[in-house]
Amino acid sequence: MDPKEKLGRMGAAAALAVSLPLSAGCVDHRLPPTPPPDPGSNTPLPGWFNDSARWNPNGKDDQVYIEGKIVFDTDRATIKPESLGTLQTLLKFLVDHPEVTRLRVEGHTDSQASVEHNNELSARRSLAVCDWLVDHGVDNLRLVAVGFGKQKPIAPNDFAAGRAENRRTEFHVHELNGRAFSVGDPFRGGQVLEVLSAEERERLKHPPKPEIPKPKPFNPTGNETHGVTQPRPPDPDAAPVIPATPAQK
Repeated sequence: MDPKEKLGRMGAAAALAVSLPLSAGCVDHRLPPTPPPDPGSNTPLPGWFNDSARWNPNGKDDQVYIEGKIVFDTDRATIKPESLGTLQTLLKFLVDHPEVTRLRVEGHTDSQASVEHNNELSARRSLAVCDWLVDHGVDNLRLVAVGFGKQKPIAPNDFAAGRAENRRTEFHVHELNGRAFSVGDPFRGGQVLEVLSAEERERLKHPPKPEIPKPKPFNPTGNETHGVTQPRPPDPDAAPVIPATPAQK
């Protein structure tokens, strides 16, 4: 076989091997390819370039790509400790980019359970992420919590690996310098939950007890009576009143 032909066949086989996992439903969650800067160039890096959190404000994609994944307890909105690194990267992104005036945190689930259950679960999970950010100094008004349930799968739900990929949390730039960054429905038809401040959440957990007015003290006055009008006794010298008969009326 001609060496060039053999090399071409080997390259085609390698390309096919790379494409097979994607066709089988495996999704590559690595950061989107960004050309590394030229070491010999004095051009400063763009502000959005970051090895762990990438978002290009000049592009059409509003998603913020972050290494790692936020994971939760099964069928709950409790964040697992191994998610801390991803959360800290997301927090740093918000601190470093004050021009992102609102960030949309999206929760997604697999296809198991009902639509209503998944919508609520994904919304509560996105809210849990927002609450963590608020507890670490982010203004609650900068965050939007949206749950999509199983509406937007990125992998087949027929396999366990695909369902694991669909259980995810995404981050999208909602507003840039106070203006909508993307067109169309800002919530994309998801279930939205209000992000409260830490103080508001604390008041909901421990609402103040209502004040019950104290009764006025009772002061006995003995046998005295006050403000009582006694009936007037009849006058013995007064002429009797004779009622009129029907004929006299």
